[in-house]
Amino acid sequence: MATFTIDEQEYELKLTFESVKRLNKAFDGGSLEIIGLAMAGDLDAFPSVLHAGLLHTGEKFTQKKINEAIEQAFEKEELSFDDIQKIMNEVVTNSFFYRPTVQKLIAKNPEIQTALDNLLG
Repeated sequence: MATFTIDEQEYELKLTFESVKRLNKAFDGGSLEIIGLAMAGDLDAFPSVLHAGLLHTGEKFTQKKINEAIEQAFEKEELSFDDIQKIMNEVVTNSFFYRPTVQKLIAKNPEIQTALDNLLG
């Protein structure tokens, strides 16, 4: 279970139908772009993935608040690139919604799985 801390409170990150719709609107390439960005651990996409993963909490976090929490974790050296990749892959590529598509991509390109295994350890 991926989590992220905001104001010293740890929240579970998970996707809902509403959060998937928001992610889809956030990126021109839709679901396939989201999958690729998640696999790559894209820094620009990370705040959007966090925001989507937090929607289910009902806390109504603003993007500004999420960006501040990311900055704080970064400044405290509590958030590394490895952490970002793991969070994004757990929330997006391992979610029940995107997983079937990811598995099809990996079946056609097995080197993707090798690269993910090497990166995510």
